[in-house]
Order: sequence, then structure tokens, then C-alpha cells
Amino acid sequence: MAGDTPCPAEPLAREGTLWEALRALLPHSKEDLKLDLGEKVERSVVTLLQRATELFYEGRRDECLQTSEVILDYSWEKLNTGTWQDIDKDWRRVYAIGCLLKALCLCQAPEDANTVAAALRVCDMGLLMGAAILGDILLKVAAILQTHLPGKRPAHGSIPEQPCTKVDVENPDLEKFPKFAKAPFLSCILSPGEILFIPVKYWHYVRALDLSFSVSFWWS
Repeated sequence: MAGDTPCPAEPLAREGTLWEALRALLPHSKEDLKLDLGEKVERSVVTLLQRATELFYEGRRDECLQTSEVILDYSWEKLNTGTWQDIDKDWRRVYAIGCLLKALCLCQAPEDANTVAAALRVCDMGLLMGAAILGDILLKVAAILQTHLPGKRPAHGSIPEQPCTKVDVENPDLEKFPKFAKAPFLSCILSPGEILFIPVKYWHYVRALDLSFSVSFWWS
């Protein structure tokens, strides 16, 4: 509503250690931050990634932030040009590195907890739409950002794990996992517009029968 006074942003928790904790995750040089990308990623994009990395290591925060935004905008278009299985994984990696650089630039000079929350949202998008890079660095960055926000935080040094099973549900190895043959289960087919709520600690398996989009979120 016009005339309302905006709520003041909350101060950062342990502000002085945020950048040091994030910097400790990163390679020492720009050469070590590079990704080996295939031919489907245009040379101009590879050059742009190299430029963004150079700007970051040179401490040119604003320019790096602008360049990473360009990388994200372009790679986002590539991620939405067809079905998910047809998207080359290298474009997902490009998107992930763009998210990493943007989140880091935001945290080089964070003004308040809102800035860190924005960086965390960038990491979430990278984890959701991107691919694993540099030893799951986005997951580690997100864990650190969570500890520097007010309110409930995970234990120091902990990294949230995403539970998964090694059993191939549609073609299980019953010699390796004999108890799987006796596991009780329910099955259903969702139609457009329907939603399925899965209670906490319930294992589930999903196979798309048509174009679809899935989101998993582990509530703390």
C-alpha cells in the first residue's frame, strides 16, 4: 500500500565470517574454476564465462555480477528450448556456474540479511535447474548462506543431504537388494492439474508419462 514504511532488514548473523567461509570453498585461481564444456555450448558463451571468472578473481564485483546475469539469461533460454531430457547437460552446468558467480558477487559486500537471502535463492535455482559442478559447490555455498541468516539454522559445518536410493525401481537387482521384492507400495497416475502430497520419510519414485516439471524440497 502506498505510504507504508518498509520493514527494516535484519542484520547479518556472523557477518564478518561470511565471505571468508565462502572464499574457502573456491579454487585459488581462475584457471581452476573453469569448466570443460562440449561443442554444443557456443564459443562466445565460453568466452563470457572466462571473462566473468576473471572479473571475479580481480575483485571487480559489479562487472562480474552484470556478466553473470547475462550468462544466466542466455542459458535459461537454452534450458527451455525442449524437453528436459533433450537439454545438453553442459547448458545446465553453464547455468550452475552463472548462479555460483552471481551468488558470490552478492555476498562479497552484503548489506543485510536480505542480500544473503537473495544469494540463497540464486543457489536454489542453480541446484534445481543446473547440474553439479566443482564438487557440488552450490550445495556447500547454500549451506553456508543458511547459517548466516537470522532464525533457525543447521548445525555448524553441516551440509544438507538429499536422500536417495541406489535401487533401480523399474529394474531392481534383487540379488543385491533382496528385501526390495517384499517392500509394500502404492501406485497412482496423476492427471494434469492434480497434486500428490508425500508425507515425511516416505520413499517415492516418479516417472513422467508426458512433459512435466518436478520440484523436491526437504523441509527442516
